[in-house]
Amino acid sequence: MNPARLLARCALLLWSAVWMAACSGDGFFPFLPDPDEETPLLPGSCQVDQDCPDPRLFICDTAEARCKPACRTREDCTAARRGTAYRISACDENPLGCQCDANQCVEAMCSADEACAASGRVCRDGRCTSASGARARTCRVTPDHVVGRVGSRVRFSLLAWDETGAPVAVEPAAQRWTALEASVSVDVGGASSFVLSAPTSEARETVRAEVGGAVCTARVRVLEAPEPGRMRVVVTDEQTGRPIAGARVVVADAVGAVVGQALTDEGGVALPPGGVEAGSVSVFHEGFDYLTVAHAGETGPMDLSLPLRRNPIERIGGFEGTVQVLSEHLTMVGVVGLSSPDEGPSAAASSLLAPERQVDFISASQQRLATLPAGAFAVLAGSNLRELEVQGRGSAGVCDEEPRTREGTCGVRTAWGLGGELPLNALQLGGGVDVGSLLARVTPSLGTFKSWVVRDARFTLEEGAGAFTRLAPDFSAGRSMALGFPFVLDVPSLPGHQGRYMDRVWVLGSARVPGRGGVPLGLGLGMNTAPADPNTDTQPGLSAPGLVRVRMAPTHHGLEGSPYVLHLTASSPEGAVSGLIHRSLAALPFDPTGAAPVEIEGPFLPVPEGARYSPVDDEGGRRLRPPPAPALPPGTVLRAVFSNRAGRRWGVLLDASRDSEGVRLPLPPAPLEDRTFQGNHLGSFASLELQAWSLREGGLPDGGLLPLEALTRDENLSRLGELVVAWSALEATP
Repeated sequence: MNPARLLARCALLLWSAVWMAACSGDGFFPFLPDPDEETPLLPGSCQVDQDCPDPRLFICDTAEARCKPACRTREDCTAARRGTAYRISACDENPLGCQCDANQCVEAMCSADEACAASGRVCRDGRCTSASGARARTCRVTPDHVVGRVGSRVRFSLLAWDETGAPVAVEPAAQRWTALEASVSVDVGGASSFVLSAPTSEARETVRAEVGGAVCTARVRVLEAPEPGRMRVVVTDEQTGRPIAGARVVVADAVGAVVGQALTDEGGVALPPGGVEAGSVSVFHEGFDYLTVAHAGETGPMDLSLPLRRNPIERIGGFEGTVQVLSEHLTMVGVVGLSSPDEGPSAAASSLLAPERQVDFISASQQRLATLPAGAFAVLAGSNLRELEVQGRGSAGVCDEEPRTREGTCGVRTAWGLGGELPLNALQLGGGVDVGSLLARVTPSLGTFKSWVVRDARFTLEEGAGAFTRLAPDFSAGRSMALGFPFVLDVPSLPGHQGRYMDRVWVLGSARVPGRGGVPLGLGLGMNTAPADPNTDTQPGLSAPGLVRVRMAPTHHGLEGSPYVLHLTASSPEGAVSGLIHRSLAALPFDPTGAAPVEIEGPFLPVPEGARYSPVDDEGGRRLRPPPAPALPPGTVLRAVFSNRAGRRWGVLLDASRDSEGVRLPLPPAPLEDRTFQGNHLGSFASLELQAWSLREGGLPDGGLLPLEALTRDENLSRLGELVVAWSALEATP
């Protein structure tokens, strides 16, 4: 799977599951009742609103043929409006009252502690409750291992568990952070932010956190400044912060000729010999992605921090489980997965890498066949399926055992799921339905969907078939959370590709959980077909084009306190994509009509058309060139990702404006394979994706611009996904 499209595919697969629920592999449409057939009215049921006690306060849910409390405004849910006879006790007993959602009264939820501050409580699982910090009995600092130079700043976070091992969301006021040695000092930026002050010879327990009855530490190694005029390269595991020994660092000149190389020591440090010329610095290790960074020579950074990602598919692991169907009378659809450590075009929703499988079922007395990705599920109303196996795949990271963490044979991520039940009439099916159009129609029905999470899903990774931990996704009440926050986005003008505006915008709402990564919590979609112009089409019930509906669940089941993130991915039929990342939501709004839309700052980044890689040219080839100026804004980082048939990758980074002539790739040192080819077979080129990144301090549009040199000079490359505010990507042919 092309990594640049995985975030959009995360939304797409859920709606592909809806599609499969609507159409099995042979083009079958589910059986719908004959609307002209008379159905006897059972006691307590209804067919029209007038069958209910008071049509002003009740509505007939024709899908279930039951009367339900109705509303036009929030006040219609209050006892003052409904009176004693029709009062809703759940609304009266909830400190936050009820909201009017799709003409139904639903209990209001909180999405941040601020909503509960007046009562002296905190927000947990969507409700105001007492503070939880005192319940913590064990904890873990993240990152738990840091290698950095003197003067660097590092912000730490905390994960905690109670005496039963259940996750505890800890409010910042309950945390106490201290420096155990003079090598680090508390930064003015906050209690969990530290400055690396004095060199140490090794990584030591230097930062301590306390919460409730729990104490935990982080190990920090502080490197002294390198000798003047001498290059130093520090190589670490991108996901764990551990140093990588035995990586070969290669310094090449402007024509790709090697002018110096060295192996990293046990601390991940290499000091390549020779003079520093304009060209590139590369790191090669057979167990990790290769990385090449364009370098300006003497005027460029001399102290580089270059993190590597493990080869993604050599070891496989994650979770698998059974989704239980809640009702035989409703269609149940959804998708599950494991949290992604990335944001932007490198986002790897790992469940989407899982293989597809075929599902046999019986519906309307006929044998049917559907094909679904391993992370998606879809069960038709009235079919014989009562449960369905699903699978989510994860990536290596920090886990409970240090040797396995260093070996990359285990991981801990957050298991997540988005799904639920839909009445058949919500699908409104017809021939030739487009998945995007179907999503736009079904979005109002997402109020019936749930978010399921398990914050700490532990798993091992093994070669071959892999290893999978049993974990059952549970969308029942009490084990999941409703997508109870409908709101509207004001989307900037869409970008173009090949002379046409992109035709849709996928929205994925998520939470970024420290030490776990991005966890999807909601969805939305805007189409751009009628007319095809810079704005998404006007959605029913909204006032103008460019407004897009979204539904999200609040952070829950241990995710509370994690920041909300909105990922917008515009796409074209030709496969080009451009994305924006919005991190300014302190809390989720409840605004189904779009009275105060969330403004998304743009613009979208242009697609890197014109960027190219030349394996052969008159000057020897192996040159990566950025698009001609001014195709991309100043300071844009261009990234090329080569992927061979075995899934091994080579990433190349350059500043699209500074490195206008591009960079030449050196040959990998023997016996390492050349990953620009398929298995070192000359003429059989690896797949290539070109990505453009706009990166800002703090990951906010108003933050300072971060060009490539600033990323390599500090430890920011390991946090690349947290800094991107806009990105774009397309496939290329060498």
